[in-house]
Amino acid sequence: MKKTITYLALFILVVSTTVKAQDLGKLMIRNSNKAFPNFIASLNGIRLSNDYAPAVAFNMLDEYQYRIKILQAGSTTMISYTLASEPKYLSKYVIVKDNYGNYSIMLESKSLIMDEPEVPTQTLTPVVTTSLVQTKTQINPATQTVAATPTTAASTSVVITAISSADFNDRLDAVKKASFDRDKIAKIKQVFADEYLTTNQVGELVKIFPFDDDKLSVAQWCYKGTIDKKNYFKVENHFTFDRYKKQLGDWVSKQPK
Repeated sequence: MKKTITYLALFILVVSTTVKAQDLGKLMIRNSNKAFPNFIASLNGIRLSNDYAPAVAFNMLDEYQYRIKILQAGSTTMISYTLASEPKYLSKYVIVKDNYGNYSIMLESKSLIMDEPEVPTQTLTPVVTTSLVQTKTQINPATQTVAATPTTAASTSVVITAISSADFNDRLDAVKKASFDRDKIAKIKQVFADEYLTTNQVGELVKIFPFDDDKLSVAQWCYKGTIDKKNYFKVENHFTFDRYKKQLGDWVSKQPK
């Protein structure tokens, strides 16, 4: 009888631990290119390892935002970001590099942890049999049968949407209030750093500037965060000279889609 109680308690512990683990999130960061230097990552000041690697994962997360610092091999400058996480979800981020050699971190995908195909969920059903021999008051060893049934489900898709028109206009007004063009460019990079844009919104930013070289700089910076890259040719309509239009078109054709 004691063994039956022991197995029952163990089963309850396993089930409760599994349920609790499903309420926690997971965050992964990796290089988007094998040529990128390996890195060390810390989360809210906590570093899991001092070894440089091309990818790192943080488990058992219960908050919605984390401060991430990335130190790449051969560099003395850290990349600092605030990344979003969520209980029950696996958030995957990638390190990317722009045309000027600057590294940044972008969201790659987000899916329910229980739906991740590479980590199937197992349902354990222990069957405990205990036999008693009354004549000798002897308890035979219990036999335990565990039936494992892996179950998988399709990963949930994440729809990325552009910044709302109201929020975009607020940030656009802040950009326009800057006195000089170089200050306007700096303000764009500040207020739109973590936002996704449409091609039309990029056009609104580009046409603020009177000179094509500034327009080109802004258009190239905005490209990585644009959700409808196939329409990026529309941005060229806001340039004055054909050579800058061609320069932007040639640059876009070389970028990863």
